[in-house]
Amino acid sequence: MFRGRGEYSVDDKGRLTLPAQMRKALGDVGNLVVLDGRAVIWAELTYRNAVDELNRKVATGDLNQAHVRAFLANTHLVSADTQGRIVVPHAVRIEAGLDREVVVLGSGPRIEILPAGDGLDLALGIDSEIVDALDRANF
Repeated sequence: MFRGRGEYSVDDKGRLTLPAQMRKALGDVGNLVVLDGRAVIWAELTYRNAVDELNRKVATGDLNQAHVRAFLANTHLVSADTQGRIVVPHAVRIEAGLDREVVVLGSGPRIEILPAGDGLDLALGIDSEIVDALDRANF
């Protein structure tokens, strides 16, 4: 579980220092994607469970395979360097509206990276059906 909140800066190379407690909980690699205008990072096991849930939704006809394909294609693997920084790709920064100053939130099963200020009212980056399915499944 991720918890806590902190204000951080993204440097000119797109590097962001994650809080030590979140890095420890994340492990060696994370999966970064933009959901509902929020940059979100999941640990590998949680991400795999989320993908399995989406695939179950495809099997029952609740989701289209194209939605899942877009979700997978828009996921970026991230890992912390020796100074505890991850690289937030330029496309993610644009889609999530991230500038230099950001807020890093521990949000249960995920880490959220939001613009400092009002980051929850941003445009949707991935189809709302994906966001709804993941929210209903508590991912």
